Amino acid sequence: MPSALISTEVVIGTLLVAAVVVLATTYLRRRYIARGLPLTLCGLRRAGTERWRLGLIRFGDNALEWYTLGGVSLRPKRRWLRQRLLLEAPLLLQGADSIPLLPGASRVPCSDGDHRFDLALQGPAYTALRSWQEASPPGYNVNVA
Repeated sequence: MPSALISTEVVIGTLLVAAVVVLATTYLRRRYIARGLPLTLCGLRRAGTERWRLGLIRFGDNALEWYTLGGVSLRPKRRWLRQRLLLEAPLLLQGADSIPLLPGASRVPCSDGDHRFDLALQGPAYTALRSWQEASPPGYNVNVA
């Protein structure tokens, strides 16, 4: 009987330590990715697919960077240069196209040269993206439709 109790305590202790490690890693990864720059939750969908992938976008000095929501990678999965990024008018996500973690989000059709994709952003995040796009340094060729 005492051996079963000790085994249970070891299992519970191990699960608690694992949960703390996962939470700490997630927090530290997010802090490292942000590095003092604006960071927000968004969805990404490539052209021709129906599946949204949740992630974080960071508004850098000259590029928009998209990071996966989960995982431990500190490098962006996608990176779009500000001067090549074309944003179209947002469309409200409704029905089966909506994302539960992004209530009231809008789909923003985008292109980066030859590649087309959609971003799903909530109202304030879309406003931040549009402002970031329009506030490029003088001399940059910015495409805002």
